[in-house]
Amino acid sequence: MPVDINVKKVAIILGFFNGNKYIIKQLKSIISQSHKNIKIFIFDDNSNEKTIDFKSFIKENNEIEITYIRRSNNIGYAKNFLQGLKDIGPAFDYYSFSDQDDIWEINKIEQSLKDLDNLPLSIPSLYCSRTSYYNEKCTKEIGSSKHFPKKPNFKNALIQNIAGGNTITINKSARNLIVNSLKCNNYISHDWWCYQLISAAGGNIIFSSDKLVRYRQHNLNLIGGNQTSIDKLKRFRKFISGDLKEWNDINIENLIINKNLVSEKNLITIRRFQTARKSKNIFKKLFLFFQSGVHRQTIFENIAFILGLIFNRI
Repeated sequence: MPVDINVKKVAIILGFFNGNKYIIKQLKSIISQSHKNIKIFIFDDNSNEKTIDFKSFIKENNEIEITYIRRSNNIGYAKNFLQGLKDIGPAFDYYSFSDQDDIWEINKIEQSLKDLDNLPLSIPSLYCSRTSYYNEKCTKEIGSSKHFPKKPNFKNALIQNIAGGNTITINKSARNLIVNSLKCNNYISHDWWCYQLISAAGGNIIFSSDKLVRYRQHNLNLIGGNQTSIDKLKRFRKFISGDLKEWNDINIENLIINKNLVSEKNLITIRRFQTARKSKNIFKKLFLFFQSGVHRQTIFENIAFILGLIFNRI
């Protein structure tokens, strides 16, 4: 007999840094979730400005258990989330990441559990979705994130992140997998690493077209919505400047460090892609790249990526 998902315990890992301006509205949207069996962990990455009185807020909003943890040192947003997974332990059925400045739709957690709970608990599984872009006051929808046409898998994850951290929910098996991988010096982002490692290990990736997060657009976003011409120009500059090459170096190094967690077929993909990147022979470079099966989500992106490969920018 299937277990009622309402009894499933969900941990919310909320990354916080100098986020006083929007945090209360986000916390209230989490407290208002239709799924009530949740606990919120606020990980303050050693903010350098005076934070709000979380103790008073927690006391006034005791219908949901909230724990506030302030780190003694700033470790960066990616490690703050990933270390948070380790810090709170394996006592929960599911784990979600939360940014400090979004607003969640009321059924955000409920919908992710409905999709994840159909999958075997023993297999690492990740749910992610699209988001709605809102203005700074979060009063008006101004766009939305892309719908990705291709099925998420490791050959995509190796060179592209489609799993927005503010939409991610993972099961306990995925949490344990990620915790076992935390021996690297640097991570590009917590969400990309989760997409890469879970798919690399042969886990399940669910990408939903539902828009369950109101992604507030403002000038303090670490990663914005990539919807305007200026946003796209900034990303193109990163591409031609060699940032993507550096990101690939770090991601591949991290995967090799954790090769015991990666399936054999995906280790072959990594080796072929890495050899293609390093080859000075353009024909060998292209042959190995196509043999690897590594790809992005659209034809235009793949053409741009191949050009980047030829000119040693990726």
